[in-house]
Order: sequence, then structure tokens, then C-alpha cells
Amino acid sequence: MKKINSRLGDKIDITDIKAEYDKNVKLLLSEKIILAHILVYAVKEYKGMNPVDVIELINGDPEIGIKAVNPGESNAPDIVGENTESVIVGEGKIYYDIKFRALAPSKKELIQLIIDVEAQKDYYPGYDLIARGVFYGARLISSQMGTEFAGDDYDKIKKVYSIWICMNVPKYAQNTITEYGIQKRDILGDFPDKGRYDLMSIIMVRLSKELAEATDETKLHRLLGTLLSNQMTRSEKKTIIETEYEIPITYEIERRVNQMCNLSDSIEEKGIEKGIEKGIEKGIEKGIELGKSEGIRVLVESCQDFGKTKEETMAHVAQKYEIAIEKVKEYIDMYWK
Repeated sequence: MKKINSRLGDKIDITDIKAEYDKNVKLLLSEKIILAHILVYAVKEYKGMNPVDVIELINGDPEIGIKAVNPGESNAPDIVGENTESVIVGEGKIYYDIKFRALAPSKKELIQLIIDVEAQKDYYPGYDLIARGVFYGARLISSQMGTEFAGDDYDKIKKVYSIWICMNVPKYAQNTITEYGIQKRDILGDFPDKGRYDLMSIIMVRLSKELAEATDETKLHRLLGTLLSNQMTRSEKKTIIETEYEIPITYEIERRVNQMCNLSDSIEEKGIEKGIEKGIEKGIEKGIELGKSEGIRVLVESCQDFGKTKEETMAHVAQKYEIAIEKVKEYIDMYWK
């Protein structure tokens, strides 16, 4: 079959690879031992617990929304576990990245939580990310009507968490965890209210572009940063995960980590190939220069997508194309978004 040399075809290739990469991120984060670490270090009900013990509190298999289906399409989404879609009349559907239930130990009883975990690569998507988190949390609450409770039996509402794992975070916000929720505030007097107004929490876990140091405060950031890094080798990841966190590298975890490493390389190579092919189309005489320029443009965009700093990208491009750093700076300034 003849190879299609078109900008659209190249974009489709890279888009498909990125979609596969995102899918592997969700599947990797949905491993119960990883979810257990997220709960221990981000959710107050599990604070101080051993992640291994928390695994037993996660009900069934996490629900993973892999493909979104536009309203009106008849084919079912590819989903592991129960349905992750939330249907809103007049607004179509949304899909949660990872949705699961967990029992939270309390002094009186085991309470059940409904938890949504979202992997967010773009920290500035063009809207307020916290507002989106509130929307997701509100949907987790309202969708319980008819399933968890009926009529006015609101006491049966389950508490919900919407947890966002944020990548490509600006330096001032890196290695932070913030919880947003409903709190009581007395405007007049001191009313001893015991109402359940803490039914919804939005938690933002903001990773750093560089691997977090090994401290008690940044254990979750270091673990997630290791799993999601596109710069660390497979052996480096395996060493940290096994020695620092005592997480056994199962076949599934190793397969997902390897796949993500391969996909990162593919995105970069596709970008270089795309640039060279476009250059050749413009003519033999200027093909090499045009190809190099276009390849650098796509390579710069790919580096940004995967959280590399401007300095790291500059060094990477200089090494890849054997270009003087002064010349590389011109390209970076031209293509850096």
C-alpha cells in the first residue's frame, strides 16, 4: 500500500499515538496499588494507612472509560467494569477517566465513597480546571438519584471525591496537593450544625516536571512522577517503584510502563519523520533544510506536550540535529508556545 505523505495523515498518526499513550496512563493509574497510594496521600479518610491494607477496601475493579461515544452513536464504549459515562439531557455525555468505589474506615462504621480519578496533561486547558472538577463532583452526587437513593431519602447519598492528577504544572504550583470542598461558615451566631455538608471534595495533585525528592511529603508525587515520566529509563522506574515503594512489578504494570516509553519515542520519531517528508515534498534543493525546520517544530511541540522545560528541549534538539545552541535558540523562540 502506498504511504500517504500528507499533513493530515501525519497528524492522524501522531494523534493516534498520543491517544494510545493517554489510554495507557489511565490503565496504569487504575492499578489498585497505585489507587491505594493516591488515597493514602490525598484523601483524609485513609491518612496514615498502609497502601497494601487500602487495596482490600477498593470495591471490585475500577471502571475505566477508554473511548468516548458522541451522543447518538449506537456502538457501546470500550469500558472495563461498569459504565463510566454520565448522561446529561441536552448536554451529551462525559466520561470519567477512572471511577471506583471504596470503603473508608471510621470509628462507627465502614462508609462507602465514590471516587473519580482524572489524569490531566494540560494544566491550562482554556478554562478553570477547578470548575471542571466541581462539575464532575456534582455529577457524581446527582447521578446517585435512582441508584443510591430514591425520592427524598438524601441520607443515603455517598460522599464523592474527584481527584485530578495534573501534569505540566507551572513551577510555583509543583509538588502540591489542594482540596476544595463545601465548608460551614456561621454568618451570625455559632450554630452547632452536624449536617453532612462535606459530601463532595475536589483534590488537585500537582506533579513537578522534574522527579520529586524522596521525602514523606512528596511520596505520592515521586511515585506518580516515576510512573508517568517520559525521560526515565525502564530500569530506573523499576528500581524506584520496587525499592522505595515496595510495589511488586507485575506483568501488567511492566507492560504499561514499557508501552508508555515506546509511545514517547514514537511521538518524537514521527515528528522528525513528518518534518523530513514535508521538506522533501518542497524540493530536493531545500528539502533538507525545510525538513529539519519542520522536524524541529514538531519535536519542540512534542517536548512541551511531555513536560520538558525550554532548556531541556533546547539541549535535546541541539543533540538530535547536531546544531549549534545559538541556532537552536532561534528555532525554540520561533516554535515555543
